[in-house]
Amino acid sequence: MCALVWALVCAITPCVAHGPGNLLVSGGFEDGDGGWDGSQPGVGIRWETVCGGEHSEIYCLDSAFRHSGLFSQRMTCHGYHYRWIEGGGYCFSVDGAGEKRHPAPTELGLQAIAQTTAPGLIRPGARYRASVWVRIRGLTDAWEWFRLGIYWLDSQGQFVSETREPETDRPNFGSHGWKQVFAEGDAPPEAAFAKVYIHHHFVHGTVWFDDASLAEIPAVQEKRAPE
Repeated sequence: MCALVWALVCAITPCVAHGPGNLLVSGGFEDGDGGWDGSQPGVGIRWETVCGGEHSEIYCLDSAFRHSGLFSQRMTCHGYHYRWIEGGGYCFSVDGAGEKRHPAPTELGLQAIAQTTAPGLIRPGARYRASVWVRIRGLTDAWEWFRLGIYWLDSQGQFVSETREPETDRPNFGSHGWKQVFAEGDAPPEAAFAKVYIHHHFVHGTVWFDDASLAEIPAVQEKRAPE
């Protein structure tokens, strides 16, 4: 259903990949679904989920609630999901040895999407800001949590370090309207790629993400006094 709605709308309305300066493709979720490899209905193009495979019971492009444009990325949960995918799925995780995709069984409950930048876009030492607009409804437990962050990866795609949004007292459960969240940090010397992840751990309810962005922050040049 989600893919069909998108196809009908984009047939009459041009869908753009990203705004000026945004290093993420389809940060506004306007370019259809299929995930990073075309096998994930309901997941925005070029994004990947915390676990691979088809999980249309969780993910959908939503035209009813969006911060701007035609669609947002919606995630819905009605209890902690656990499902085995015959033929194999994967989950991605990061530890001291780097980023890994490990095979099924696939466990959901850590609802998350992530996108890695294209080659040649990240400059070591430059400062970057990730942002996303978030809306939640009907999240039930105080322990439920949200995180926006950047994994810095080297030229081989291995994990180098992580930048996270600052800890705040912003509520991550219950319901609230659209709020923008930021994570800002410097690309380490080894960085060749940035992987922006948007992660909300919840058991019951719905969350929406829209207008995700990663942009380089221009260096501030000091003004010299006239000689």
